[in-house]
This record gives sequence, structure tokens and C-alpha cells, in this order.
Amino acid sequence: MSAESLELPGIDGANPLGFLAALGTLVTVRQAGEKHVRLRWKRARTWVPVLDGISTSDPDKLSDTVAGALSGRAVSGDDEKKRAATQREFDAAKKAVGDKKKDIRNRGLSKKDRETAVEQEVHRLEQVRDEKRQQWLDALKKAVPRPELAIGKRIDCTYEEYREHAGDFLEGAGHGDREALDLLAAFGSDACLDEKSGSLNSTPFCFITGSGRQFFLDTVRQLMERVTPVAVRRTIFEPWTYRDETLSMRWDPFEDRRYALSDTDPSDAAARTVWMANLLGYRALPLFPCAPGRRGLGTTSWALVDAEGGAFTWPIWEFSAPSDTIRSLLELSELVEPEPDRSRIRARGIAAIFRSRRIKVGAGLNTKVNFSPARGV
Repeated sequence: MSAESLELPGIDGANPLGFLAALGTLVTVRQAGEKHVRLRWKRARTWVPVLDGISTSDPDKLSDTVAGALSGRAVSGDDEKKRAATQREFDAAKKAVGDKKKDIRNRGLSKKDRETAVEQEVHRLEQVRDEKRQQWLDALKKAVPRPELAIGKRIDCTYEEYREHAGDFLEGAGHGDREALDLLAAFGSDACLDEKSGSLNSTPFCFITGSGRQFFLDTVRQLMERVTPVAVRRTIFEPWTYRDETLSMRWDPFEDRRYALSDTDPSDAAARTVWMANLLGYRALPLFPCAPGRRGLGTTSWALVDAEGGAFTWPIWEFSAPSDTIRSLLELSELVEPEPDRSRIRARGIAAIFRSRRIKVGAGLNTKVNFSPARGV
């Protein structure tokens, strides 16, 4: 079978979502059976990704392949109904705990009486909540198209749950199929937990944690329900028109919608995005594992820039690289330095470097996280 090359002109490598979508396309195509696929970048009006070593140069055939690999396994209607029902029960039980705690705070009790009230009234509700959560997670395992989505709506599992998932994913992993395990490593580390909740400190790529009733993993699950070959083709072969509403991972700087950046009230219109670009970007996360470090959770290609937050830095290369080589490029310590040594970077075959900061917009429950527009470094 002859090896072909195919440009993906819909993707802009100078956009953080574009870069992630290109890597996600590479990962997805490889898992669909194209074991010799490689990725390089071509300088044009912007940086365009090119796939080398694939078996077709037909955009429609590639779109079909990518769509099939993105869809995941089929979920029965009964399993989905049970997931929805147990989720409603868990959400109600969790709300009951919060309402009871608020009620106790509003009683104006002394510290001793408040502790007694919590012991007598809250702990029982917490036991019910935990039971409902486990029932929901058990139902979720049967109702998700990909195994890692059984973690829940967001990356908030406890140490024990993380270890249990790791064991389950390890049993199903093989030399050529370990994506669920790699994604778990990309979500966080059981050595880095939140001091208050005891749940995982999640990857800095986790931009959605409940604002607008959107959650990281639940958004992925919903995006998978919207996969079509046409949507994939529009994403990787055509200019992005942002025709899709909501369901965004918020990795595109275009989605930073504020009063200062708009002539109208941005809250009056639904957020516009490109669904398949977000889903492809998610599939790139195995290339960005997390690990505990001196300052807490460390993530490949990320560095703390100031007290406000971190920055994501990515390289652009012009040679044809397989996924393992790309993983090594992403882990270069020189990339995240404030001023990378250009001569050393060029010696490694890197033609350009871009950086976007993780920024917060708004306050309180209306806080949203975005990437700033990329700049060359």
C-alpha cells in the first residue's frame, strides 16, 4: 500500500486549539489503524499541518476514518436512561447536603451546637449522597462511549477512585491500546490532591468546571454524540466558521467574549465554537501527561508565569515526526523558559514556538477560563 500525504488546511497551528486539534487528528488516525502516520507543519499564511505516511490522500475517506474513530462504542438507550436517572438522584442527594449545611449555618448556633447538628443531620445525608454517587458511577460505566468518561462529569475523583480507575484501565491496556490509561495520567496525579475536597488537582487544560452547567468530561461525552464525517471534514479541511453553539472546551482564544472585545452584550448570544476541533483537541491530551513537582502538579508544555496562572507553549516543526518524537518535543524544558534559546531550539528541528496564557474572565460563579491569543516566543 502506497504512503500518501495530505494537508489539513482548516487547522491553524498558531491557535492553541488548532495545534491540539492537529495532534488529536494524528492520534485518532493512528488508532484507526494508520500505524505509520506522521505529522509536520507547512508554512503558508499560517502554519498548516500535513499528515505523511497515510494510506489515502482523499479528504472524504480521511474524514470518514476520523469520524469513525471519534464516535466510540454505541450506547444502548436503556443504559443511557439509567445513567440519566441515577445522575438526577445523585444531584438531588448532593443538593440536599448543601441545603442542610446552609440551613444549619443560618440557625445562629454556637460552635458546639453546630457541630452536633452536623453530626446528627448532615452525616446521614452525606452517606446517602455517597451511595447515590456510586450508583451513578456504576451506571455511567455502561453508558459512556469511552472508558475514561466513566470518571464522571468532571475530573474530581478521589485518591481511591483514581487508583481504582487506573487498575481498571491497566487491565484493558495493551502495547498498542493504552489511551484510557494515558488520558488518566493527563488528567492529574493521585499525588496531587486538593487540600479541602481531597479530589484531584486537575490538568491546567481543564477550563470548564461547572460555569454555565458545563463540565469537562460531560462536554466530551456530548461532543461524541455529534460526530459526523461532514463535521470532521469542515474542521480539518475548511476555514472555521464557528457555526456550533456551546459545548466548548474553551481552548480557542476566539471564544474570549467580553464587553471590551464586543460591540454588544456577549451574554445575549450563545457561545460559538467548532465542535469537532474541541473533540480532536481532547484526543491530543495523552501527549501531555501530568506528574507531581516541587510546586504541585506539573503538566507537559506548561509553566507557571506569575501569580495569575500558567502558560501553554508549543513547538512547530517542519520535519515529518511520529507521535513518539512529538511527545519528546513537547517535553523539552527549553520550550517553557521565558526566553527560549533560539539556536538550541532550531538545532532540534523546531521552526517556531507559540505561547498562550491561561486567563480568567469574570468573577464568582460567572468566572470563565480562556487562552489568550498566541504570541511567538
